[in-house]
Amino acid sequence: MQQGVRTAIPSRAAVQPAERGATPTGRRAAPDWTVIVPAIVTLAVMLWGITAPAYWADEMDTVSAESRSLPQLVQLLGHVDAVHGLYYLLMWPVVQAAGPGELATRLPSAVAMAAAAAGIAVIGRRLASRRAGLCAGLVFAAMPVISEQAHNARPYAMVTAVAVAASWLLVRMADDTRWRWSAAYGGMLAVLGYLELDALLLVGAHALALRQLAQTDDPQTRRGTTQRWATAAFVAVLAVAPLVAFGWAQRGQISWIRPPGWADADAMLASLGGGPLALAVAVWALAAVGCVTALASARDRRGAGGWRLARLALPWLAIPPTAMLAVSQAMPVYNFRYVLFCVPALALLAGLGLAALGRVWRAGAAILILALAVPPQLTTRVPGTGMRQAASFLAAAERPGDAIVYPGTDIPPWYLAYPAGFARLDNIGMARSPAASGRLYGVSVPLALLKQREQHARRIWVVEMESWQDPARYLSSGFRLRHAWQLDHGRLRIWLYQREPSAAPAGSAAYPRDQASGDTPRRMNGPLKGEESVSSSALNVIKASGLAVR
Repeated sequence: MQQGVRTAIPSRAAVQPAERGATPTGRRAAPDWTVIVPAIVTLAVMLWGITAPAYWADEMDTVSAESRSLPQLVQLLGHVDAVHGLYYLLMWPVVQAAGPGELATRLPSAVAMAAAAAGIAVIGRRLASRRAGLCAGLVFAAMPVISEQAHNARPYAMVTAVAVAASWLLVRMADDTRWRWSAAYGGMLAVLGYLELDALLLVGAHALALRQLAQTDDPQTRRGTTQRWATAAFVAVLAVAPLVAFGWAQRGQISWIRPPGWADADAMLASLGGGPLALAVAVWALAAVGCVTALASARDRRGAGGWRLARLALPWLAIPPTAMLAVSQAMPVYNFRYVLFCVPALALLAGLGLAALGRVWRAGAAILILALAVPPQLTTRVPGTGMRQAASFLAAAERPGDAIVYPGTDIPPWYLAYPAGFARLDNIGMARSPAASGRLYGVSVPLALLKQREQHARRIWVVEMESWQDPARYLSSGFRLRHAWQLDHGRLRIWLYQREPSAAPAGSAAYPRDQASGDTPRRMNGPLKGEESVSSSALNVIKASGLAVR
């Protein structure tokens, strides 16, 4: 009888700080600025300089996937990138409506990070205090590693936001026995898996955290909560099973990953802390203060909320990265982007530690975090070089009738990402476009046919990125190297070849038809008059960009 009475009366720990000041029934609730402010600040930081970095290789894959019809996108997923299928399907209407520019493709990532910050604040408020939630959300906003992924047209920001939402739903499910929370939690886990399979390691962290999140001392209620969680998790994993099969069949996509070593583990700890080493040390120190605060609160039932927050955040922070590093020793799958969804856990602990400090110490710590975060935040917003710089240079230097050759067996989708510089050049090596081939990259013509097509060109540009092959091997006789440039710290190279005057092209002849694809490349213009050299406008681009010429 006494046991029944005790379990019927909620303990002090069950009354969350946010609930103590709940608005009476019938009165309109005021906006909770401890949640709104982190979201607004994060969104402002993420939008700052969002178009500054140039597209990198994986973002160009996103552009390639979205620059096709919906049936062609579905065809692509049958060949490659099935694990990113949900992300591509979510992004497809955005790109179709707004185009493949950096702002349109990156804006969803920025909004996702703002949503993650709001979710972090909500979790911190519910499990500790409004101040802890506010501090956690602002620490999250300050991290340069978050800005890097908000400026990335890839799924990792969305994965982070969904991981935060799933963790919040876990807390609600532990506090509320109604099945709707279990159903919502299971659905969110399924979305998480379809955005990134590796993120389902969060299920293991949630399994460890669940017992401590449940506030009741009644064994039957605890068993019921565990059963509801297990059912929701099982259904979610079952729903993701088809993607697991597709991902396994396409596992060759990550064959470039190597087994991680101690250096990778050190880099992971720094990246979890925000990126730069000095900032990471400060954030981890605040997280340690948060853990000490949580441990102290566990001994004092009046502050047990901090302990619940730590019991959610610690497994979330530790289990997925550790498991991925361990698995990668036998089957390499680790890349930090795949564990980015664990950064909110450290932000929660750091926010708890920051909130526990006195006013003066808290102000000093906040200023220190800001001072350490601003320089790398500025670095991530340096106007991009790479392909954007190459496109600007080509746009200024190219002439009507110029052709371009991409050494290798594939045609990269650079002309889709930066059409102003690349698309106006005659892509004489293209047999089938990415959309027609059902791949992210286009299919090249055989080398013999490529050299036959080159007979109709006067000047040929050759562009390579981090995959160095001898350009001369892909050129027919009669061409002479005029200039060579190195961009992006040597990661990208451009060569300009010009036909010798004694080997004038047959400017009026059409290209032979590509029997493999049925595509007939457009006809080249005739010979150009005047000296064949890089124009003065292009030289100005070279000087302004600081390109290396050899």
